[in-house]
Amino acid sequence: MNILTQSPTKDTNRGMLNVNTPIHADLPNGVKLITHDYNDVVAELTKPDWPLIDQLFWTYETSKLSAGNPKDDTKRKNVVAMRRVLARAGIDPAKCDIRHFAGSISNRCIAEWYVCTHNANDVRLARSMFSKRWIMFYRSQNIDTRPFANWVALPLQGIKVKQFDPSRQELERIVDNCERLIVNDPMMWRMYALAYGFGLRSSEIKRARWGDLMEDFDGNKLIRIHSPKSGGKWQDRPVDPAWWDKLFSHGGHDGELIVPVQEDRITREFPQFLRDICGVVDLRPVHRLRKYCGHRVMRSNGNNAFVASRALGHSSVEMTQKVYVGNPRIAPSF
Repeated sequence: MNILTQSPTKDTNRGMLNVNTPIHADLPNGVKLITHDYNDVVAELTKPDWPLIDQLFWTYETSKLSAGNPKDDTKRKNVVAMRRVLARAGIDPAKCDIRHFAGSISNRCIAEWYVCTHNANDVRLARSMFSKRWIMFYRSQNIDTRPFANWVALPLQGIKVKQFDPSRQELERIVDNCERLIVNDPMMWRMYALAYGFGLRSSEIKRARWGDLMEDFDGNKLIRIHSPKSGGKWQDRPVDPAWWDKLFSHGGHDGELIVPVQEDRITREFPQFLRDICGVVDLRPVHRLRKYCGHRVMRSNGNNAFVASRALGHSSVEMTQKVYVGNPRIAPSF
């Protein structure tokens, strides 16, 4: 970028800059600076920027980190959560700059006030915008990160993981009604097979292709998950071989989607079927099937949480243990 629009002249007799000639500079922020000192130009160029909050949102949603980059859908959810927090704090992102993040309400920083008066989950999502990697990126863009300090420093309790509570009656209703789909609605049956048989999330069901069904050197049945939630480009998960064979018998070409339907069928119609026909009352009925898969895999493999963890693609066995490990099976003594 050519910042200087007029160079200072030199006094030919003295061989030095003419101090009376002004320096004209068009700065990146649109300001036209006229000065006699180059240091003024340098100071303006290195001054921290305070963009509007909407501009920060745009930077966050459109920029890519070199590593640990969140998915676009995750970014959108984080921005929505931040907008909700700011709206309740009376801050308009279109009119207010980022210095308003350092504001306070009732002698509390905005984030702490929101946790005390509303909920911690919105703040937990919103401040994902201020992770260490993002702070480093903002600084590289000359954005002043000091207003984010209170958000970063606020201690939040970890999310309490609710232990899975299976119901034999519920599972029987699910299996009875969903198995009939193999004739009545084959595409929805495939959704059921991937959720209950394979333990896939709704987002993973949408992306699954026939070419993702594989076997390893030892003959273990696998499914490859691209862009998994736990991170990385892909993840190979071991699968219940009975379910793998059953689904594979309906297979198509490698590049084809296993469930080639409109997204609404997976995200709306299938959950509604589970609620209305199968009687699932969970807020996330498809995820309820995934939990039944994890429970089944663990119980059928000697109550082994490690096996279930690998099958579900959890980032740690500890997560699996918190959710799925219930009462141990005690062998009869006589």
